[in-house]
Amino acid sequence: MSSTTLQIRLDADLRHEADELFSAAGLDLSSAVRLFLRQSVIRRRLPFEVIGADPFHSEANQRALADSIRSIERGEAQAHALVSP
Repeated sequence: MSSTTLQIRLDADLRHEADELFSAAGLDLSSAVRLFLRQSVIRRRLPFEVIGADPFHSEANQRALADSIRSIERGEAQAHALVSP
């Protein structure tokens, strides 16, 4: 099998953090990228869930929303005034 070179530009801080993370797992950055690519091809999708920085979608907020919905369904909800930004 022939090989090819992939060259990417990274923020220096991201590179450093990634090096530390993968090093702790026994991988160098090149091996981690190859692992990512291989798993993407095998699964025919990204091998992980892509999450955004929007706190609305955080697990904690989703749990709080689910609790609120259950409270409403039990008839325990209370009306309140909207808070203006």
